Amino acid sequence: MKLSDHILIWNHAAVTVLDVRHVILEPGDSLRAYRLPASAFVYTVRGRAQVSLDGTKHATERFHVLHGGKGVQLDITAEEWLEYYLILYKAVLTLPARQELVRLMEAGSPFQSQYGFSPLYPVALYELAGRMSGEWERPDALQKLHVKTLFYQFVHEVLGHLHRQGTAVLRPDPVAQAVRYIHDHFRTPVTLEALADILDCNSRQLLRMFKSRMKTSPIDYLIRVRMDKAKELLLGTDLTLKEIAEHVGYPDSYYFSRMFKKYEGVSPRSFAAHVPAWPRSRNNPSLMSGSPIVSIKPSGYSDFDNHYQDNREGDLSMMYKDSRTSMAGALILCLLLLLSACSTAAPTSTTGAKTPSGGTSTTAPAATSATEAKAVQTPRVIKHAMGEVTLTGTPERVVILTNEGTEALLTVGIKPIGAVKSWLGDPWYDHIKDSMQGVTVVGDELQPNLELIASLKPDLIIGNKVRQEKIYEQLKQIAPTVFAADLVGDWKINFKLYAEALNKMTEGEKAMADFDKRVAEAKAKLGDKVKTQVSVARFSATQVRIYQKQTFSGVLLDQLGIARPASQDKDSFMEVLSKEKIPSLDGDVLFYFVTEAAGKTDAAKVVEEWKNDPLFKNLNVAKTNKVIQVDEGIWNSAGGYKAANLLLNEIMAYFNVK
Repeated sequence: MKLSDHILIWNHAAVTVLDVRHVILEPGDSLRAYRLPASAFVYTVRGRAQVSLDGTKHATERFHVLHGGKGVQLDITAEEWLEYYLILYKAVLTLPARQELVRLMEAGSPFQSQYGFSPLYPVALYELAGRMSGEWERPDALQKLHVKTLFYQFVHEVLGHLHRQGTAVLRPDPVAQAVRYIHDHFRTPVTLEALADILDCNSRQLLRMFKSRMKTSPIDYLIRVRMDKAKELLLGTDLTLKEIAEHVGYPDSYYFSRMFKKYEGVSPRSFAAHVPAWPRSRNNPSLMSGSPIVSIKPSGYSDFDNHYQDNREGDLSMMYKDSRTSMAGALILCLLLLLSACSTAAPTSTTGAKTPSGGTSTTAPAATSATEAKAVQTPRVIKHAMGEVTLTGTPERVVILTNEGTEALLTVGIKPIGAVKSWLGDPWYDHIKDSMQGVTVVGDELQPNLELIASLKPDLIIGNKVRQEKIYEQLKQIAPTVFAADLVGDWKINFKLYAEALNKMTEGEKAMADFDKRVAEAKAKLGDKVKTQVSVARFSATQVRIYQKQTFSGVLLDQLGIARPASQDKDSFMEVLSKEKIPSLDGDVLFYFVTEAAGKTDAAKVVEEWKNDPLFKNLNVAKTNKVIQVDEGIWNSAGGYKAANLLLNEIMAYFNVK
């Protein structure tokens, strides 16, 4: 579509500004897999980051404009201090609209288009974005009207830059977006209407385009994705039929079995019993095909200084390997089966122990059955943020590279051989230090020590894409490596991945059930107290933040059903405040924590400075003396299972509920 057509549609559109957010991310912080709830502009005004819109990557620096439509997946990883504005809006053609405009919209809506550029004259956009953000926080309708006026000026500037700079405007690909959404959400209910709403398009039009491109409907494609995943689990795990059905999006295992037989021609049990073992075709999209779509790469040379991984000794602890050693694993399995057969043929052996009468006693060794050997050796395909890795057995020497991951390991009964140090403590948080005696510190989350990790000879490394993406290739040369995708929001997602990688699903599910039961009981006991508006803030030497729903504390408060102030009742991470926005801190109670560098008092001075501000003194929480400092480790940085239980304890203690 020509830019002149874009401008024509903007001139005939009714626009509503839905939200204006001012966000600052620290180096390494990220926004992951955020699906835009409406059309949006992202305007970075400071710092550098890697940003992607539906997988299209943009290297953004100071003063960079991005635009994406409703349903687009936005990912941001800050490489240094990053400041940006997110402006969400909805625009529709005013009715009745001329047929010419309707045809132009069908050809390519400017509100769904994707583009990015660095403006030649960025100051005007910077001032407009700042003014919109400031006005948006004010409660009266007149200021909201002013925001709309400023937004039109912002759009005018953007379109002017597009015209002058000749920036390419990409038409969104709803089919590719739908395919990506299905692969990301196949475990949840998905309908054609829901897909169309998420992607802001007509359902009949989406169905027509999808069938033309994919030769099937979106729902049939969804079922195929579910069936392929089910086949993978049937052949590569010991999960029950009910567990597999639930994992692929079917709460009713009987219905799942019917669907499986309809699409595959056999029942799930018959399929698992008669199809050859999965390692022969793990790279194949179809079990009828002998050729993988992904070539199996030979072992490559690593320029990493430590090459011990190429000449490990063959003890049993090293049976825990990735898919590149599957042949060795198969040989070991055969050996175990052979030993089992031998032990069946000759059930006794001489131990050399003398009996009281001077003879030699004989004992029957514990026979390793084929079933037991299979249980030990059954491979697990772990899908993680960096791809897939095939693991066998239960790891014995684990290195963990995140604080929340450390708590997950301890919860399922595994003590790591190496871990990154806690953000607070020397080197561990108080609530885990007794359990971490003797564990080697391998640096911190932002800078793990690769040589030290290699020297520990781990059989599994667990890390996070946000923190350690740049060293993933080096880590996986040391040992099989599994990365979680994010550190923001619901910690349970990572916990489940860790339990799966550790071969501790049973322990993990029990721990999670125990926690959810505690939360449910606490919520029932709280009663009407959940109406108390809880505000959460962080003070540091450089900034003050309010924490919203996609934070560690925010997730638990939301699960408990506890109310939040309007400024924090948002499905987002956090917002940086200036003193003009001090009213955003207000609620019925304010819990705050302080991030202070060792030996410094700069953050504490910021707290006192803000508390003495007239706007702060006018807050309800200040007048009622409900401003409470809490432990940063428990409320924010530890971020794991044990901290979540301690946080629940503190919340219940405040409300005087046992």
